[in-house]
Order: sequence, then C-alpha cells, then structure tokens
Amino acid sequence: MIDKEKPFLRVHNISKTFPGVQALDDVSLSVYPGEIHGLIGENGAGKSTLVKILSGALDPTEGEVVLGDHSFSSLNPTQAQANGVSTVYQEQELIPGLNIAENIYLGEEPRKYNMLVNHEKMIRDANNLIRDYGLERDAGEVLADLPIAERQQVAIIKAAHRGSRILLLDEPTASLTASQIDSLFDLIRELSNQGMGVVYISHNLEEVLDIAGKITVLRDGQKVGTFEKKKVTKPDLVEHMAGHEVQTRGSNKKHEHGKILLEVEDALGSVSFTLREKEILGIAGTMGSGARKILRGISGIDPLAEGSLKFRGEEYIPENVQDSVSRGIFFIPEDMRGEGLVLPMPLAKNITLPKISETLSRGFIDLKKEKSFAEDHVESLGIATPDVDTAVRYLSGGNQRKVLFAKALHADADLLLLEDPTQGVDVNARQEIHELFEELRKQGKSLIVLSSDLDELLDVSDRIISLYHGELSGEFDPAEIDRQVLISSILGEKTEYV
Repeated sequence: MIDKEKPFLRVHNISKTFPGVQALDDVSLSVYPGEIHGLIGENGAGKSTLVKILSGALDPTEGEVVLGDHSFSSLNPTQAQANGVSTVYQEQELIPGLNIAENIYLGEEPRKYNMLVNHEKMIRDANNLIRDYGLERDAGEVLADLPIAERQQVAIIKAAHRGSRILLLDEPTASLTASQIDSLFDLIRELSNQGMGVVYISHNLEEVLDIAGKITVLRDGQKVGTFEKKKVTKPDLVEHMAGHEVQTRGSNKKHEHGKILLEVEDALGSVSFTLREKEILGIAGTMGSGARKILRGISGIDPLAEGSLKFRGEEYIPENVQDSVSRGIFFIPEDMRGEGLVLPMPLAKNITLPKISETLSRGFIDLKKEKSFAEDHVESLGIATPDVDTAVRYLSGGNQRKVLFAKALHADADLLLLEDPTQGVDVNARQEIHELFEELRKQGKSLIVLSSDLDELLDVSDRIISLYHGELSGEFDPAEIDRQVLISSILGEKTEYV
C-alpha cells in the first residue's frame, strides 16, 4: 500500500562542485507518491546536475538522497533503477532498430524452457501493456518508424513497467506538437494517479503550470523556493528564475521596411508571400502544415517541389545550402546540435565555417585571422565563453544558439531563416535572442521566424502568416490579434487581420 503522506524521494543538502564551478549549493526537496513536481531554472541553474545525481550518473560532493527507507551518499545508475528511479531524457535512451516490445523488455525478456527469448509472449504482454496506457500501436513495430512523441511514450511506459516509483522527465516535450503534448500529459497524469512521483523538468513555464502541483525553482545552483501551483503565476516564476523582472519587447512597435527582398509564389501549390528588407515575418503552423518544407526549400536543404522563388528581384533556385549562403541566405535549424553546430570543434572554427575563405592565407587557415573574426562576434553578441578555443559542446543552450547567429553574421547573410530559435533556452537567453533580432534588423537584415511558440511569434514579428495542410490560412498584424486567433488559424480556420 502506497503511503501518499510520506515522501518517497528526499534530497537533503545536495551540493556538487566541478573544477571552478559550484553547480549545486545545499539543495533540498521532497517528492511524494502521486505528485507531479516541476523543476525549473535558467540554463546553468543546476537542473541537469541534480537530475544526473538522482539518476546515478553523477556523485554529489555533499548531501544525501533518500529513496523510501534507504539513504545514499551517492548512487550509480543500477542502484537508482533498483530503488525505483527511472529517467527519460530529451534524447531518449532507446534503441531505434528494435521493436516496441524489445525496447520495453530489454534485459528482462521472457524466456522459453530452453532459455531462448519467447518473442510471442513478449509481443503479447507488451501489446496489453501499451494499450493500458493508451498507445494505439502494435508492439512488433520498429521504434524508428514511430513519431518522436510516441517514442517518448514508449520510454515512459518502459519506466512504468519496471515498477519505478519516481520518474524524472527532462524536457519531454521539446520536439512535440500541441496534440502530442496533450497525449503525453494524459499518460503522465495516469501514472501520477497510480502513485508514481514525477519530477518534470522544462523551460516551458505554461506546461509546468499545467502539469505540476508543486514547482521548485533553482537559480545559480541554489534553491530559490518550492511553490504551490495555485499560489504562483508565470511572471512570479520568471522573476524567481531570473532574479529580476524580465521584460518582453512587445509586438506593437511599427518599423520602416525596405524593398521586397524575397518573393515566394505557389510554394506547396498555393502558398505565396513576400518579405521586405528589415522585416521580421513570423510563420505559424503545426507539424504537417508544410512550413518547414518551405523554409528548407528556401535554404537549399531540400528542393522546393512546387512553386517559385525570387531573391532581390531575380529568380532563385538554390542548388544546395552553399549556394543559398553565397547569395546571402542563412538557415538556423531547430536541431542546432544535430544540424547547426559541430560540437567538438571550437567556437572560432564553428563561427568561420560558413565563409572559411575569409580566413585563408595562401590556401591555409590563418589562425590569428580566424580567432580575430570569432572574438569580434563573441563580443558583439555577448556569447559567454572562456575563449574562442572552447569547444561549442561546453556552452549553455542559449550561447550555442548565439554561435549560430555569429555564423550567420560571419557569412554576411541578409536573410535569416529561423526554426524555433529559442527552443530549449531559458527566459533570459530567450530575451537576449529576441533583442538580437532587433539588432539584426538595425543592420538591415530580414528574418523569417518559424516557431511553435505562438507567444514568441506575437512578441517578435512585424507580420505573421499561418499555414494549414500546405495552404495559407491567415495573415495577421500581431498588434491586432491574440494567441487564440493564431490557434484557430493553424487549425484550419481561415482568417485575415492585416
């Protein structure tokens, strides 16, 4: 019988010190059975370090972790799992080449009398299990064939099947659509109703306020406080995270725009729009709307199957990414680590890579010139790094995003195409990136911002278009509409507010 009056997870005075860095400083919190406990903080606040300590991936410098009646000065992953802790990371630790059942039962497969794996029983049991949790799939389907949201559900079902008492969810919705998030939340609430404690880590404060009953805020490695959801607002949480009130730019400022820079005609068959110099155009659309296909077509990543493009008044058919960069178009992908950055390489080489010819001297890279270019961009964009020789993998998410903007500036791009530009960054980094948009505008740049965050589009855009199933469903002046209008539009209700 689960005692919901007694916390199953207790963190007592946990500290963690790395060389020259105090990542956690005397942090304590408790999680009760059936409780969904939000954990928030800016990049570098200590969230990931705490999760790694609870999952057994890191040892604390001081303090203890109590799981049920057992106290640990440190855990390893095997101990953590054996004592009821499972972790589902943003980058799931599943095996795409195996089927659903094989992933769920990996390491504990049912056996026949001759000790061979009983595949029939494993598939049958897994089908019963996943249907109990609302996943309408066949357990024999290969995981790689599932969308990211359903892979996330498989990872959580795997944790539930193993009898976990505490589930640590690290940015579980970063790549999901609104409907996929709803399905995931249904599963999390079902597990909570069954008595599982959930620690939910996210930068999305709306989600945390929706799903969590209590919310703990970390700042600079210290616990600011634990708050009841009913007694705290989003602005309160933002202020607790940042240590000061964070202002947004607002979308009601009018700007002077120049000549038409980009013309898109009949993309995907019927989507047409223009972009002017010094304009920030927002694009809203769910997965499957075709918005990403258009951006990737303009950038030269994938050919635009239908329609035509003009750039600076001339017909534009990009042969590849290098072609678009040479013309002054730069694409910044949502998946910055997989598609945008070379993580083991230093900042200097990442920044100068798009236009490496600028650093060459007699056919060889001039390291002094490379360093000078990079230092100029690091200073102008406020990138927090020990030096430009630091590998990009060691930077925070917000600073990694800034490195992508530095690449665009070094490439001397006039048009920046942005996919979810603040995905996975904290509120301060988000504000800094939005301020950077304005700086780019002042330099004469134009931006197309595709974002799943509708509030972001309303905040930064001069004009917004929305797409639904490959068609233009609306065009808006952000100063004249609210979030609900955009939601209706991306769900197919054709509207115009310009």
